[in-house]
Amino acid sequence: MEYNFKREARKQYFRYFRIWFIGLAILAVVCGVLGVMRFLESRRGRTNNEAPAERVYDYADVLTDAEEEQLRRYIAEKEEALRIDIVLVTVNQSVEGAEAKEQYGYRSVTWEDNMQDLADDFWDDNKYGYNKGFNGDGILLLHNWYEGQNGEQLSASGKVEETLSIYDLHTVLYAVDDYYETDPCRAYLAYVDTVEELMIRNGTRKFEGGLGVFIVPLIAALIYAAVHLIQRPAKNTTAVNAYVQGGQPEMHRRSDDFIRKSVTSRRIQTSSSSGSSRGGGSGGGGGHHVSRSGASHSGVSHRH
Repeated sequence: MEYNFKREARKQYFRYFRIWFIGLAILAVVCGVLGVMRFLESRRGRTNNEAPAERVYDYADVLTDAEEEQLRRYIAEKEEALRIDIVLVTVNQSVEGAEAKEQYGYRSVTWEDNMQDLADDFWDDNKYGYNKGFNGDGILLLHNWYEGQNGEQLSASGKVEETLSIYDLHTVLYAVDDYYETDPCRAYLAYVDTVEELMIRNGTRKFEGGLGVFIVPLIAALIYAAVHLIQRPAKNTTAVNAYVQGGQPEMHRRSDDFIRKSVTSRRIQTSSSSGSSRGGGSGGGGGHHVSRSGASHSGVSHRH
């Protein structure tokens, strides 16, 4: 009699919570699909065959042949791991003023605008991007060594643009700034290393955050269901309503208190500000923008 009674109570319980269990099953399937998609993405190789194989363009001639080859090998290794294109370009030409505008056909007389255009155009014209040309995944560092106009510009595209914030891009340039005067090769290795570090860190957070939308409710629902399933009166009873109130399980409402946190963030100096806090130069760039070719990019610059 007691066995039949408990079985009936359990049936009512599962009938009442059937929507919960269906929802849990759907969430489990979604999590599984996301995991499979993540795995397949990690196994996918390069799909863009339009871009040149070259990654190091030292037009300013600040690197030795051995250093250029070292950078090529190092970039190739990181590209395979990150599945993005990583390009380095050095130049030594004026990008500022009316004379430079007339000589090179720039759209502006300002250093920031023209550095941004040069970086974006080099990427777009060569159809760089690991997964596709033009709007594909990757990043380019343009370093201008022209006297009085020394500085760098980053141009990010695809998933690099999506993953790295403007603050992150400034962090990449700070890594370059630390070494460019004494050891350009080390500065450009730092460029590659910092991009890798930030892509892994931010990419992992992004993936975990996306799964968290499903996993956190899934865990909470499982705990809730388990707790209510094992709750039984300590002594025997003779009616189903001893286990369920009014023919339905009793729902316990719980409220959580959240502690408000005060968050502070570092302010990135831009070209409209008084100057950069490191290296004695000014920082700027176009943020997220559309290039002259119509491609989406993000970018920042540091001028020394």
